[in-house]
Amino acid sequence: MKDVAFLTSEAENKGLELGDVISLDDENGELLGDFEVIAIFDHNQKQYVALTTALDEEEEDEDTEEEVDIFVFQLDGEELVPLEESEEEAIYARLDEVLEDIELLEP
Repeated sequence: MKDVAFLTSEAENKGLELGDVISLDDENGELLGDFEVIAIFDHNQKQYVALTTALDEEEEDEDTEEEVDIFVFQLDGEELVPLEESEEEAIYARLDEVLEDIELLEP
C-alpha cells in the first residue's frame, strides 16, 4: 500500500456514499485523479473512508485480477484527513475486517 500522507481533498464529503467518485488533489493543488469510495467505516469513535482509483467502463469490463491500491482517510467534518503513521496498521486491519464482511454477503 502506498503512503497517502501527502493526499488532500478539495471535494466535499457531506453525504458521501459507497460508489461515489471524488477527485483528489495533492498538497500543491495538482489533480491526482478520480477515486471511488469502496467503504465507509467506524473505528474508535471516528469515521473513515476507503478509496481506490476509479475505473472507467472499459476497464471495468476487463476480467483481470490486478492488485489495487486502497487509500484510507479519516472523515473530519467535510474534510478527508490523511492517517497518522501510528494509526495506519490498526485502520487497515479494521478495513480488512469490513471488506471480508462485504465479501461474505456477495453470492
